[in-house]
Amino acid sequence: MQNMSKQLFLSVCLSFVATETNAAETIAINPISIVPLLDGRCGNDEWQAATKIELPAQASIYLLHDKDYFYICAKGKAEDITVLDLYIEHTETGNLHKFHLSAQMGESVLTDKGWEGVSGKWILKDYAGFWVPYSGLEDPENRKGPKWAKGTHRQVQVSRNKFPGNTWNMMFGVSAINHEGNWNSEFFYPEKAVATDKSTWRRLSLSE
Repeated sequence: MQNMSKQLFLSVCLSFVATETNAAETIAINPISIVPLLDGRCGNDEWQAATKIELPAQASIYLLHDKDYFYICAKGKAEDITVLDLYIEHTETGNLHKFHLSAQMGESVLTDKGWEGVSGKWILKDYAGFWVPYSGLEDPENRKGPKWAKGTHRQVQVSRNKFPGNTWNMMFGVSAINHEGNWNSEFFYPEKAVATDKSTWRRLSLSE
């Protein structure tokens, strides 16, 4: 009985170590020779070679890189608006950067006061993307209730000169996803990642 208890304890310990190792492993992002179009579609030929990450509710993330840029595309269902938050750690400064794409685009950095914008609206430094398109008004006569297009995908390209090295510590958040009756469900990768805690993020390699 005592031997069985020891074996059970050892098995639990090994399982915990394996889980920690898997969580800390570096994932390779596939390289590409054709520059992806920022056209709101992950399904074009150039995205077929992407490293793909599956999320709940049929959402997914596609990742690519070349010698100049890192590319990400977040894909939802036809009825989803799909909002993307991309987080990247600057390994030299230690700053945590957030790129937000909804009806507008912006970059912010985590400070003691929270996430603060690093530039004015639509001033994009070393990155670009495809935001949520405007699709009219609920009440055109009174100019009220803006509507946003559904079914397009969020895309970002970030210059590799903006962040040092070939391995980036990152986190992704995808929201405005229809799931189980909630139109604004949000999912993260890694699943339990916390935006303000870089130790919960995942390292991804941009090497050839």
